Amino acid sequence: MAYKPISHTSEIGFEVSSMDLGKLFVECARAMFREMLGSLYGIKILQEKRVNLEGEDLEELLHKWLSHLLYEFETSKMIYRQFNVNIDFDDEKFKLTATIGGEMFDPNKHSIKKALKGITRHKLHVERERGIWRASVVIDV
Repeated sequence: MAYKPISHTSEIGFEVSSMDLGKLFVECARAMFREMLGSLYGIKILQEKRVNLEGEDLEELLHKWLSHLLYEFETSKMIYRQFNVNIDFDDEKFKLTATIGGEMFDPNKHSIKKALKGITRHKLHVERERGIWRASVVIDV
């Protein structure tokens, strides 16, 4: 797996690669929280939650996945570092089932490196090439 930041002016971006599609989505989630917090170190697994999402294609599913995680932070101040993701294709839709684990954001313990506003569709891409899954993500800051 590889993670490489991409520089933008009012956006941040990253590229992720993995041999496994579910792990690609895991690494995208971790990369997003690393961009936001600077590190995942110190995040305890105090709460777990199930997530079920559907998408017409992998780009839509990745957008929904990361948007859901960002929404969780914005509405309930949850930050996550544990992700177990499974992706299936059924009835002409991609389906994601996941268990996510983390804790409430605590400003005495955690810090925000970058305030993330939203996952864009700009340059959002998921592909498989020579057996390796790759994703590109851009986030408004």
